[in-house]
Amino acid sequence: VNLARSRLKLFEVVCLPSLMGQTIFDHSTLSEVYAWTKWESEVDDLHRTNETVMDPQLLWIIKVDPNIDKTVLKELNAVLEPVRNFTLVVGSNANFGIGKKSGGWRDGQAGQDILDAHREGHLYFPRDDGGALNMLQRAHDAREDRLVMETRLDADDAINLDYIAALQQTAVRKLIDPNVSKFDASQADDDGEDEIEDESEDEQTQTARWLYWCPQIHAQWNPSYSSEGSSNYPGMLQVFTMPNTCVTAGLTLGFAIGTKEENVPRYEHAKVMWEIAINHNNKGKKNITRGNNAESETVNKHDCGLYPSSECAVFVENPKVSAFRTRAMTSAGMHNIEAQGETSTKTPAKYKKMAEQLWHGQIEQQFGIQTVRAQEAADFMHTIYVDTVRDNLRGQCTSGHSCKLSSLEKLQRTIDILEEETGGVEMDGQEKKD
Repeated sequence: VNLARSRLKLFEVVCLPSLMGQTIFDHSTLSEVYAWTKWESEVDDLHRTNETVMDPQLLWIIKVDPNIDKTVLKELNAVLEPVRNFTLVVGSNANFGIGKKSGGWRDGQAGQDILDAHREGHLYFPRDDGGALNMLQRAHDAREDRLVMETRLDADDAINLDYIAALQQTAVRKLIDPNVSKFDASQADDDGEDEIEDESEDEQTQTARWLYWCPQIHAQWNPSYSSEGSSNYPGMLQVFTMPNTCVTAGLTLGFAIGTKEENVPRYEHAKVMWEIAINHNNKGKKNITRGNNAESETVNKHDCGLYPSSECAVFVENPKVSAFRTRAMTSAGMHNIEAQGETSTKTPAKYKKMAEQLWHGQIEQQFGIQTVRAQEAADFMHTIYVDTVRDNLRGQCTSGHSCKLSSLEKLQRTIDILEEETGGVEMDGQEKKD
């Protein structure tokens, strides 16, 4: 329960405001996404008449343990009330979407899992809302007739407020045939007319069957509690670029209409960019596997339809800092975290100064995360720190959860250090003796 409460606090302070404040919900931003396409006037007409007839621009599916503590679930449902029109909380340990395992929204597995959970009484939010269930059913039924985008986001991470809008704008232009969308590139780009004259006809009409997006730059927060007024910000905050590596926060996969799940390569997040953009990069044209006759020719799954195929997995450059990650003892995987939750990367004073500057305004502006709330979360986690570490250690490698030897070792080492400092801490009701 203590681990769940810590994660809920981070979710409320970090993850929730970044989804609630996505600019894709603003009519002006939505109009920009569909600008110079055949849907532009349709979007404007819906806004002028009754925009409530539109389904939301994204569906947020939150997976929790089916046996989640009822008090924690009640608190979770309460904080989610402002986003009830596009959010579902599902009791399920089945994980689909981004990752090396196949299965997701396009092939129906993800949607069916939620529908099954509802029948079993594990659709926890919103409660008794037929509208939410109908919305889910519509999205599930339309999975092959619509462009599908799956974005991964852990409970203690966030994405830039402009992130979803930026991805959807690219998807409209890259995953939909211009002959269908009627997208006018010459109007969308001030310099488009000159550029198009230099391009071949094939390059003008390239359309992807699928695309991966990865944040190029992300901020990383190591929470620290306020003690004796030692600092006026809630912990070290650094900005990272990870060459050829996708972080999990904001990692997105898009499917064009007609693209099947089995025709898209799946890799764990650390290998996506390397395998697709580098290792399987095709600089030429259509990458096919030839059989005994023309009908048996199949397109290699690493060929998304763009050439060079390194364009099939791209780093998001705008917004510049696209993701925000929390590194704490609540994390399932704990890279760059040492015992007692401290960052394993020692930082000079100049970076501490930079962190202070970032916390004063920029983080809230970019991610919706308030500095004062972040400090409250850090202080809250400190008060139940020992029990949170114990809970995380117990949960490692259980069904539906992370299983990393390095995480197990760090969690156990933290408990050992705390025992040495206090002369023994209570473990499962037993006092440790020297």
